[in-house]
Amino acid sequence: MSLAEIIEKHDAYRKNCLNLQASENYLSPKVRSALSSDMASRYSMVFDEVVHGIYVHNAYGGTKYQEEILNAAKDLAKKIFGFKFACVRPISGHVAAMAAVLSATHRGDKIMAISPEIGGYDGYSPNYLPDMFGLKYVPLPLKEMRFVDTEAIRREKPQVIILGASYILFPYNLSEVLDVAEEIDAKVLYDASHVLGLLPSGFQKDIERCDLVYGSTHKSFPGPQGGMIFTNNQEMMEKVEKNLTWRVQDNYHSNRVAALALALEEFQGVAEIYGKRVAENSHQLGKSLHSQGLGIKYPPEFSKSHQLLIEERELERNFGLKAPEMSRVLEKNNIIVDCVGRIGTSEVTWKSYGQEDMEEIADLIIQALKGIDVRDRVRKIVEKWDGKTLGEKYSQRGIT
Repeated sequence: MSLAEIIEKHDAYRKNCLNLQASENYLSPKVRSALSSDMASRYSMVFDEVVHGIYVHNAYGGTKYQEEILNAAKDLAKKIFGFKFACVRPISGHVAAMAAVLSATHRGDKIMAISPEIGGYDGYSPNYLPDMFGLKYVPLPLKEMRFVDTEAIRREKPQVIILGASYILFPYNLSEVLDVAEEIDAKVLYDASHVLGLLPSGFQKDIERCDLVYGSTHKSFPGPQGGMIFTNNQEMMEKVEKNLTWRVQDNYHSNRVAALALALEEFQGVAEIYGKRVAENSHQLGKSLHSQGLGIKYPPEFSKSHQLLIEERELERNFGLKAPEMSRVLEKNNIIVDCVGRIGTSEVTWKSYGQEDMEEIADLIIQALKGIDVRDRVRKIVEKWDGKTLGEKYSQRGIT
């Protein structure tokens, strides 16, 4: 089988699957087309300053349209997310995190971040970014996936507090954290990798007060893989832009920024509606699964974000499976989830599935876990989708 045939098989396979991974979303054909444009092999590096003794606007020629796209993407991002400054150049969410942490810290600083043991991002744990940048890491205590222990912050007096996690179900008590940060003169960073697409709907109160907000552009936000960084502080953004060039990355991949710009354009009309529908779908899916014996954490709310967390002890007791085994069983039935016990609703919401569909999807999951072949039923619900994203439908005829 040729490489081209393998790619075609992947595309055909995924078209027939129900994707419920919390870390993924769907790209419309228009957005996807930008990734294969001529920009994919081109460079652009704007300086507008003296470099090696010579004033340089852009290190490369032939970049006028790439620059136009870059500026349009930044303008759309600022408008949609409500910040004065936006950077769209990071080639991944992790690179965005690197630039943000590097811009907010000095070697020897103490940072507090949610530990991986309770769902935090591994990149902030001692062996990774803290080790690279010479930082001291202290775990940030968190109760019920939402309440940050502000007294622990007062005791530790870190220079930087990092919120956000791989497992994020609810908004944090951010206002309290920000007030304590002001008391101890600490910066607050918010890694919104998982909830970026939910921010315009008001997912996290007071987020505009954070020193930096950043994250991946392909999880709850329906864009290409990459990152964005936001702030209302001009000095912080200047540091970010400086740290991106020749420090944590070089070329910013202008085809990806073009795809991001198209995704932002597609998203802007439904930014508030989408986030609310994601939360509604998560709650309904969690409620339906929980009522049928698949324990979902934190009932009766379950989630206000794009993901649910399986209660693994109940999964094993009621179905005889661990989380990785659940993932394999569901995949055999063309239902895709990750192997750590998360179920996501971003992609199905972006494809316009609603709460009534969540009840049917819950039933498919339960039947598959009981050993029943549900591939035909999965195919029917996949074929129910008309091929248009929520954003495309809005741009065509409006939506309520």
